[in-house]
Amino acid sequence: MTIAGPLLFLLLSLSPSSARAADSPLRYVPPSRTFACDLPGPDWHAFEEEEDTGFAVHILGPDDPTGTYRTGIDVRWREKGEPGWVPIKKRIDDELRRKDPSVGRVATLVRPYRVPAGLARVFEVVEIRRLPASQLPSLDEDLHYYYAVIPEGESYYEIKLASTREEYLKYRDVFVRFLYTFRPIGVAGL
Repeated sequence: MTIAGPLLFLLLSLSPSSARAADSPLRYVPPSRTFACDLPGPDWHAFEEEEDTGFAVHILGPDDPTGTYRTGIDVRWREKGEPGWVPIKKRIDDELRRKDPSVGRVATLVRPYRVPAGLARVFEVVEIRRLPASQLPSLDEDLHYYYAVIPEGESYYEIKLASTREEYLKYRDVFVRFLYTFRPIGVAGL
């Protein structure tokens, strides 16, 4: 009987619930408090910076083995009345999905996609960029962007996964899980 107590403790400490606690998600709330989300993993790092059109959160993924491009997720809040704001349809159709033959930029159709934060509009964009851009030698790299635009009235969140085409399939499910943890918190009227 004296062995049963330590054995039971050992078995309970190895249970799936304790393993889940060790792998618990890393909750992130930016200083602007516009949203909350789970970081995709411990090797992802987030920071917020102010841009001309408002605050942007950048969540950088692990280093790319080739070293030319680092996968990341960007979140921007586009508030009506702020500098650079355009209606959601114009932003998607005329700016984010615009074709650009000079870089081979093409986009998929926009599809509705239900996430806990609302009904997102999702689409993908592929373009070719010379990387690294500021030094030689550089190579043409196929970049893949996966967008989710989530409206909040006339304002909206613009969320983008950016990676190389080769890495995209590895991170697509990570991005979908990210969207399911994304929660607006600091938006007026919510």
